[in-house]
Amino acid sequence: MSVIVKADQLRSLVQQIFERAGVPTQTAQQVAFSLVESNLVGHDSHGVLRVSFYLEMLREGRVNPHGEFSILHESATTALIDGGRNFGQVVARKAMDYAMQKAKQHDIGMVVIRNCGHTGRLGEYVVQAAEKGFIGMVFGSGSRPGGSVAPYLGTSPVFNTNPIAWGIPAAQHPPVFLDFATSACAWGKIQLAIDKGIPIPEGWLLDADGNPTTDPTAHQRGGVLLPFDKHKGYCFSFLIEALAGGLSGVGIAASPKYQRDFVLVMTAIHIAAFQPLEQFCQTVDELIAAVKAARKAPGVKEILVPGEPEWFTREERLRQGIELPEVTWEQLEQIAQKYHIKI
Repeated sequence: MSVIVKADQLRSLVQQIFERAGVPTQTAQQVAFSLVESNLVGHDSHGVLRVSFYLEMLREGRVNPHGEFSILHESATTALIDGGRNFGQVVARKAMDYAMQKAKQHDIGMVVIRNCGHTGRLGEYVVQAAEKGFIGMVFGSGSRPGGSVAPYLGTSPVFNTNPIAWGIPAAQHPPVFLDFATSACAWGKIQLAIDKGIPIPEGWLLDADGNPTTDPTAHQRGGVLLPFDKHKGYCFSFLIEALAGGLSGVGIAASPKYQRDFVLVMTAIHIAAFQPLEQFCQTVDELIAAVKAARKAPGVKEILVPGEPEWFTREERLRQGIELPEVTWEQLEQIAQKYHIKI
């Protein structure tokens, strides 16, 4: 069973929930926007199913909605940022703005964030850069001590899901972007399968004994995620763990000293430092046209470019509403009832 909800109604509900939980209006609005936007583009794993998790972090003091954004040290092109334990979406958007300011002045801006809450869907921040005419790249790590993802040919955890994202502008098309975990799937997709009561694909998860499983609940009993595409995802994950842990000073998930944190390495590149922005965007459009014109495999109607499935899904869900698992909707109803919010 599922429930269909309009995006604006869902945003309003989620914002009200966070406001009643003591979150300032502007922060609640940003977090609600980010979560619902993830549902709109089809990444339900990073959408409103996270509301109860975020409220738990608030109750435990792992997130401070009044936390201050501060610069620990910086150069003309770099900055190490402390998020003050505020919501990751709020810190990350501000940090990408800061990276773009540096890139506008010095052609490249690279910032590293530490000490903040769950940073959500990384695609949001690379699109934020691309919409302003920059190339955006983001690596992310955190936050489970000990990790939740096995290395290639291993059966015990070392890494976390360590996502990667990039985004570039185009002329006649919306930004082209990619956003995926270096594990076979994001943790939220495991939770989504649990909420829907469905099995997961083979190759995503090992059980506590190191055996392959399609039971998503095995993750809750000591299961471990696998890297995507064997050694390829593993190598990406290794790089991100090293960069995020090393550049931030937070360290690696496998270290006994590791403390829960979400780290982002964010880069903005000023395209005009190399070629006029308009010319670059025209080149991207030419590449899109070439991809679309390629010979299609049998049964394929259209070849899509990176990010296009998300843009198409967003248009569809804006028209038809967002489909939520009944379990997710019931959780929101219970939370709303607790805070005396009328749905």
